[in-house]
Amino acid sequence: MAGALVGFHGVASPQLAALQLTDVRDGRLYLQDRRFPLAGPVLTRLVTYLGHRTKTWPTTRSTHLFTNRKAAPRTTPVSRNFPWVAALLKPQALREDRILREIHATGGDVRRICDLFGLSITAALRYANTLEHPS
Repeated sequence: MAGALVGFHGVASPQLAALQLTDVRDGRLYLQDRRFPLAGPVLTRLVTYLGHRTKTWPTTRSTHLFTNRKAAPRTTPVSRNFPWVAALLKPQALREDRILREIHATGGDVRRICDLFGLSITAALRYANTLEHPS
């Protein structure tokens, strides 16, 4: 589920750990700096994950979207390293790859990158500079 949010929507690792159950509603994800509809494959994974969460930790008081055996008895978020350590995956690398794919697909639409991923113009321009420009 976390991998899908990063891979499809470029959600940053700290944002994932802070997500609340109420941040997902009506098929949309509401972050502090933006909101957007969730892709179909992400929604499918979300439904599966929420079923697993409810079955595995039926009495948890945690309002965070993501929980695990350590966080479920508390109301604190999971570690920023969850679930990345077990997956042997770096979320920042996955996020950067997603942003690069979007900048190339849009031909360098910096405004779109800022809006989609919550980046500053300076950061979006760094991604846009990866495009090959004819001499």
